[in-house]
Amino acid sequence: PPIETTLTLHPHAGVCLVDHQQTSQLNKAIDVTRIVGVIDHHALQNATIVTDMPIYIDIRPWGSMSSIITHVFLTLRKRPTKVREMA
Repeated sequence: PPIETTLTLHPHAGVCLVDHQQTSQLNKAIDVTRIVGVIDHHALQNATIVTDMPIYIDIRPWGSMSSIITHVFLTLRKRPTKVREMA
């Protein structure tokens, strides 16, 4: 479902930004107070999000987000669940 729907259905859920941390790339439906983490491979720039509370941060100089996510699953010995079939 669209992020707007998910946020409405789960009003107290936190949001982890994946593959970006710039305010210019932030979906307008996401209130910064809901951000609980950032997982990214891009350099920090002058428009990086700012939060009032400490959040989880995992920023690595790796080639892609998929490499970081795969590394996490392999480290935890977990298998990702199927979210959606390919069209």
